[in-house]
Amino acid sequence: MDYEIALKNSWNVVKENLVTFVVGLLITAVGSILIVTIAPLVYGFTSMAVKGARGEMVEINDVFEGFKKDNFIRSWTFMLVYIVIAAILGEIASILSTIIGILFMFTMPLLVIKGYGGIDGITESIEIVKKVPVESIIVYVITLVLTMIGAILLGIGLLITVPISTVFLANATFELSEE
Repeated sequence: MDYEIALKNSWNVVKENLVTFVVGLLITAVGSILIVTIAPLVYGFTSMAVKGARGEMVEINDVFEGFKKDNFIRSWTFMLVYIVIAAILGEIASILSTIIGILFMFTMPLLVIKGYGGIDGITESIEIVKKVPVESIIVYVITLVLTMIGAILLGIGLLITVPISTVFLANATFELSEE
């Protein structure tokens, strides 16, 4: 595939139908507020793009292609499968990132406190968590809550909560790495 040619051709299609695509996108965005219309409107907007890519004339009414019976069912079948798979994978990723966050959370303080290299810091951080898992989870939750509070306060609160949680984590590392 020649990406440069594909991008140029795509730009030319949009440029020749700019108003149509902009209006179609606005209809899709605003119309999707009703939720039940998301899948068919995205289908319709994609139909506009496919017609443009084929060199066919693109019309604003194409955005409503997804409301035809077969297209409505087709678009929602895909959307439901996508939502279920994305939700499952999102949860798996969330769980894995939380586990990694807990296992690695003492690493940076250990690098500073003990002058470790990265692998040694990670190794000792994992050992701390294995040795005192409940305390480690509590430390993780406290630092997470502090950061969330700072983020909720328009992000400006992070200027206070991030230093607090970092010092808290350093104190926890001192205490837990000596047990």
